[in-house]
Amino acid sequence: MRLMCQVEVSNRLCEGQGKRKAKKSCLSIGKLSSKDNELYIFLQTLENKQGTKYKLKDNIEIVFTKCINEGKMTIRLKEPPHDILIKSDTIQLKSFAHVLKLGYTNKLEGSVLKLSDLKAKNLSDALKTKMVVKSAANYPILEGFPRKVMELHLAGLERKSFDRNILKLQHLRVLNLSDNQITSLPKDLGTLPNLQELNLAQNKLHKCPNTKWIWMEQVNVSKNLKLLDISSNELTQVPYPIGKLSRLVTLRLNSNFLESLPQSLGCLDALKYLDVSKNNLFNLPGSIRNLKLSTLDVSNNNFIISVNNVTTVRFKLPSLVELGAKIVYQARIPFNASIIPCTLVTYINNTQFCVCGTPCFSNFIRRNINLPLNKFVGSVISSGYSYVPFDCYFCSTLCHRRYSG
Repeated sequence: MRLMCQVEVSNRLCEGQGKRKAKKSCLSIGKLSSKDNELYIFLQTLENKQGTKYKLKDNIEIVFTKCINEGKMTIRLKEPPHDILIKSDTIQLKSFAHVLKLGYTNKLEGSVLKLSDLKAKNLSDALKTKMVVKSAANYPILEGFPRKVMELHLAGLERKSFDRNILKLQHLRVLNLSDNQITSLPKDLGTLPNLQELNLAQNKLHKCPNTKWIWMEQVNVSKNLKLLDISSNELTQVPYPIGKLSRLVTLRLNSNFLESLPQSLGCLDALKYLDVSKNNLFNLPGSIRNLKLSTLDVSNNNFIISVNNVTTVRFKLPSLVELGAKIVYQARIPFNASIIPCTLVTYINNTQFCVCGTPCFSNFIRRNINLPLNKFVGSVISSGYSYVPFDCYFCSTLCHRRYSG
């Protein structure tokens, strides 16, 4: 059993001095040779390729697994008095913990042990987690990408399509496809289990039809993606499923041709950094007033401060489609056209949101309100704008009274 991970070793006898910096490592469980029955934990790093061996039998004081669902585990050894702090992929770490338990309780089968004989291995490729392809000539067409890669940079290669081999990289956390000519992305991109940063700047995504943005609706990407850069793509509208990216911290929409932003941006509760500079925006969605933004860049836009703000009021009996949409929202269930009717999906995706975060559907009060940006944002870059018009929807007269000023 081999585990590629980050390991930090702490010596309990040397308080304040025995702790070492976490390093890329390979942890193995096995025997010194096929003739030996003694099990060891074998720790290798790039600096120590010969490795350090820790006896397993009667040598583990305790294994801390409280944070194993976060990809963290600690093995406390008796001799030497070391704590081995492990950080790794959650699924692989759980497998390693299972094998460790079997080994400690003498329940590992011989066939498993033979696969794990401890020998010094070449770790340079095994621990390679970052890959940068600098030219089209160096693109790994035949050999593909290392399966353990966590950070992949394919910028400036003039690629016109997405390489589906990327979908095999289950450990991928950072993907940089900027400065290419990509027009759409596959649905399965949203199924990558660990993707946290996606850079799509300077591509041709304005040619992407609405149906090709469905990757944003997949459960994995909606739960994990923290940074999305779709700047400089000649976009005239923001993809409608963007409100599904609930963990997004940084969103860059700058240098496009956007005239408006969707109210669904107000659903991005984790959003801290929003860049919508260098567009053609006339106003901002009122729903973002509900966010706790640290930085907002709205410079170089076409904001028009209105003197006479018109209020639109619309209240009517809800349709069956609206009632169905309310049930979907109240249940907080992920949805797409394979789960609920396509007409209901379209209806929900076109829904406006109140400043309080409630979907308005067909009943709302709408008003354009000029508000100071520094009232809602920590740091503002605005090209001299002190007030900006907000296109506000209110789900009730109560919200209208509370948030209209």
